[in-house]
Amino acid sequence: MKKSTIITVSAVLIALAMTMPLWANHVVLENVSLTEQNTTDDYTHIEFDISWENSWRLDGVAAPNNWDAAWVFAKYNIVGDDPDVGWKHCTLNTSGHTAPTGSVVENPTSDNSQTGVFIYRSADNKTTEGNAASVDWDNAKLRWNYGTDGIEDGAIVDVKVFAIEMVYIPQGEFHLFNGESGNFYAEFNSGNTISSEDAIGENTITWIMKDTYCGAGTSDGIAGYNAALGVNYPKGFKAIYCMKYEISQGQYADFLSLLTDAQDDNRYPNANGSYRHTISGSYGSYSASRPDRACNWISWADGLAYADWAGLRPMTELEYEKICRGPETAGIEYAWGNTTITAATTISGTENGTEIITNPGANCCYSGQTFTGGDKGKGPLRCGIFATGSSSRQQSGASYYGVMELSGNLWERYITVAKYCSNGSTWIETGVSSFDGRHGDGVLTTNGFADVTNWPSPTVTSGNTAFGSSFRGGDWSGGAAGLCVSDRYSAAAPYAYRRQYDGFRLSRTQ
Repeated sequence: MKKSTIITVSAVLIALAMTMPLWANHVVLENVSLTEQNTTDDYTHIEFDISWENSWRLDGVAAPNNWDAAWVFAKYNIVGDDPDVGWKHCTLNTSGHTAPTGSVVENPTSDNSQTGVFIYRSADNKTTEGNAASVDWDNAKLRWNYGTDGIEDGAIVDVKVFAIEMVYIPQGEFHLFNGESGNFYAEFNSGNTISSEDAIGENTITWIMKDTYCGAGTSDGIAGYNAALGVNYPKGFKAIYCMKYEISQGQYADFLSLLTDAQDDNRYPNANGSYRHTISGSYGSYSASRPDRACNWISWADGLAYADWAGLRPMTELEYEKICRGPETAGIEYAWGNTTITAATTISGTENGTEIITNPGANCCYSGQTFTGGDKGKGPLRCGIFATGSSSRQQSGASYYGVMELSGNLWERYITVAKYCSNGSTWIETGVSSFDGRHGDGVLTTNGFADVTNWPSPTVTSGNTAFGSSFRGGDWSGGAAGLCVSDRYSAAAPYAYRRQYDGFRLSRTQ
């Protein structure tokens, strides 16, 4: 006979609360509880209120024909369990959720569809880029199949709910840069227009690798080197959800706090105070004094682990270019669609999520500036800092679809299309063609590494050994050329270690 109902919520986590009034921001989760337990079918509902500012849906009305959303998932811990067991991922049903009026709550249709849900507007709320409005939805409910997770009816559990801001990137054609100029290394020089999901997979991508980078020993470099991508390699044509911001320091600290002692030993950067990194703490309790600031010192293995833990996945560099420019013509431009750029130099206000940049025209964090005001120093800024209620795409540094900081702030890591030269003459097979866009299941290895099939190099931690990875978009320390969408200078640079310049951004196939 089953025990009486005792499942309770003893802790609530508010995740990713930030202020950035252009595209949706300031996600707040409140009043989390467990309700309507069914002891026959072993499920209950996780109920909560969710709100954020400046939300939009512009679907079929005008460009860019997309919307914002929150990716919501939950973790649980059985009170009294061995701490070495750690927090586990809640298995959500694929139906039976309750969507507040005006919202949609849906599971993704791709693999590991029970790891989380998307919540977004059910109808258009504007006809142009302006007129976004806040959402404030009460009593959303997610059906949690706790029996599937092996929990007894009478167990006492802690439940923590997380929300990550996402942007929907619709299916469609896009362009790749076709040419070579200045600092642009390893450009695509064929297949520059994608007309279907299989356009690149059925053929090959050809690019030129300069011998000045790989030291190939010929005056012309290595020209016409071909790499065929797998049919299921994500090429950017299909619809996905992309994180609106780089992983923040608050998000990463929350992640660390739910790992076991053995896991966090491999995931903690331990860089507190270095280049504006503010995460500190120890097993079970990490915090960031500047939680809204983009998180640097994230290695390839760290980013993949966060993706697996959150039910997300890394993106490919083809998806990066699509998210930056949408259907617009490719050229030498930044993520906001032109070459107008001004570096941030002056911070106004305490860096508590409300600080702003005040030097005129600033729309990017780059060129190694030593900031005045705020916390000063050199390093990344808070996510979405350039946007205001009236800022344009250029002023806010937003991509075509409203994704922030795709140029500057931190280098971001993507799955490459390239193969690598290790010593100027030896090509290394990386297996990138086998990457098929699978998603994390919320569970890491006992040592805190991702273990998703076909994710390249998830356990490497040192040297130039993170084969399959690349860097795109530039960072706070570099020059303007490296911030251009088409710059692929580091698209064949498989650094595995942590650096003060590096962050991460993730996605989820619809």
